[in-house]
Amino acid sequence: MIIENKYKNSTYYTHGFHPYPAKFTPQIVNKFFNLYCKHGFTILDPFCGSGTTLVEGVLNGMDSVGIDLNPIAYIISRAKLNQYTEKEIQSVRDFIVKIQPQVNNGLFAQNNIPINEDVSVPDFPNRNHWFQENVSYELTILKKKIDEIENKNIKDLLYCAFSKIIVKVSNQDSEVRYTAKKKNHPDGTVFFAFTETVKNYLQVLNKNEHSIIAKAEVYNGDTREVLKNLPENLFDFVITSPPYINTFDYYLYHKQRMFWLGFDHRPVRQNEIGNHHRIDTKKFEVAKSEYIDSMTQIMNELSRVSKPTSYFVIIIGDGIVKGTTIDMSHVIAEICEHCNYSIEKIESVNLSDITRSFNKKFSNATKKEHTITLKNYK
Repeated sequence: MIIENKYKNSTYYTHGFHPYPAKFTPQIVNKFFNLYCKHGFTILDPFCGSGTTLVEGVLNGMDSVGIDLNPIAYIISRAKLNQYTEKEIQSVRDFIVKIQPQVNNGLFAQNNIPINEDVSVPDFPNRNHWFQENVSYELTILKKKIDEIENKNIKDLLYCAFSKIIVKVSNQDSEVRYTAKKKNHPDGTVFFAFTETVKNYLQVLNKNEHSIIAKAEVYNGDTREVLKNLPENLFDFVITSPPYINTFDYYLYHKQRMFWLGFDHRPVRQNEIGNHHRIDTKKFEVAKSEYIDSMTQIMNELSRVSKPTSYFVIIIGDGIVKGTTIDMSHVIAEICEHCNYSIEKIESVNLSDITRSFNKKFSNATKKEHTITLKNYK
């Protein structure tokens, strides 16, 4: 039996390391762990996002595997799950100590860049629209310094902090509004935000109230392809929030982050199931059929890699295509007709009651979020 989560906030331990769209809370994950899991289980989240499921898994003594197409999700999940040694923690402190005096003295200001710094600001579409020139210079220098670190765990943590501050130091309105506005960031903004973020990470990691007592593995890639390489009957429990059809463009939330971290957003956009880029140009029947085909392939693979009679919990919201609302509980039921899963239970709530929409034109629609419990009858 898994001990019921005693924390009321959703950002305890490493859960608050980085914002992520439409993620579910650790309390929700823990609720289903308590219903269907026990210590020693191996669990899977095939669309793991920022790793909420995986963190809860390893804290509860269950080996965890996560998959996500988004490279930012991969970095965040690794940063939240790594087991950092005292030596690594000290190295992170040393990194911040080296930066701190330079921040305080303004040595990284736009007009004060040290001569020995080889500054080549990355060129990507609309960079000057989204970032002030002084911010771009500071981000470039900071990224270069992180790149020079050899230790993978330390690099993951610092990249996560770097990624976290991108929206804050950019001209983007907020994490949930992809529009630009003038913010007038002063010189030093990037390094101040970064050092404060890392200091907060260290406060969390220095506490002794949590410990990782199981293994976790994260894969960055297409879920369909990754699952094909996993053995049969590996997982005791699966829980995920798969892509919502035509509701969230997950890659868009992290597009600027991908530019700065050197990733190409286009493969993510092209392969992301259900996003606007794939849906908007298609007829309703075609868009729905494409989504069902993709998810059917995935659920057949999930059945294969999961143990017989094991449970699978899906948390998913309705979508809208060409003005027509798609009840995703019906879609999942249709998919189940072509795989070994059967529906055990469905619970639904109004989506507008529990989320903030990235795009306001979708927020007023009557949509529901469904928690669907399936059982593997292979």
